[in-house]
Amino acid sequence: MKIFIRTQRFTAPRAFTLVELMITIVVSALVLNGVIMSLVNSMVLNEYNQGFSIAMNFARAQIEGILSRRSDFSNIVSIPSGTLTVTANGINGLYRVDVIDVIPNQLKDVKVAVCWKARGGRIIGDCTSDNSGTLKWKSPNPSSPCMLETAIAAR
Repeated sequence: MKIFIRTQRFTAPRAFTLVELMITIVVSALVLNGVIMSLVNSMVLNEYNQGFSIAMNFARAQIEGILSRRSDFSNIVSIPSGTLTVTANGINGLYRVDVIDVIPNQLKDVKVAVCWKARGGRIIGDCTSDNSGTLKWKSPNPSSPCMLETAIAAR
């Protein structure tokens, strides 16, 4: 007859080593950094889009105002520069309305351009800022991400 004696070995509970913990911390920091950067970038893009929407709505309103005066066709003229303020318009910037007679007294080309200053002093559009922070158009024919153009015919 055989007698089996069971011997129990004492096994220590398995734990993480210092190297494993350091690798986990580094990977977690990289992932967290990516998440934070994407949140910051989305907030900056959201602010840009808000300014762009305000500028585009203002440009549309200018074109609609000109279209409403179509009956007085000879009085549709250029506005070389107008100012936008944060309190009145929601953005700090400039607008410009250029009217060109394509066919005298019959057809006019109307172009509205808007530029504005975003957070951090970043200027969106074809404007420049002097030392006092005042915006000015760079050229007589500005370009801007917010520019609308239409043709208006006399009735």
